[in-house]
Amino acid sequence: MYEFSLTHSVNDAVQKLCRDAGWSRVRRIMLKVGGLRQINPELMAFIFAAVSKGTPSEGAIFSVMMLPVTVRCTSCKRTGVRDDTEFLCPYCGSRNVELVSGNEFGIDLEVESNLFSRE
Repeated sequence: MYEFSLTHSVNDAVQKLCRDAGWSRVRRIMLKVGGLRQINPELMAFIFAAVSKGTPSEGAIFSVMMLPVTVRCTSCKRTGVRDDTEFLCPYCGSRNVELVSGNEFGIDLEVESNLFSRE
């Protein structure tokens, strides 16, 4: 199950960031995932609730923003979005396309910190 290992890796990375930065709690986690990764956001949210138990990210709002697969055609010079994973120009049908986006994987966090400043 791809989503299980990916979600576990996300949680591990977030916990390491918490330790390294001194964050006490993670309030929100938003994954930005390209459409080529073909993940199930609902399944990942379900898995996250389980793997985050007992960690600073337990109870965090977990969401996934799916980013479109975008290609640039070298034949007609247009850029367009694909709803599928076929590498064809959505305008002229050419196979001469370059991937612009769709393979991303990023994490945005909203956190609370244990750190304080003395003045």
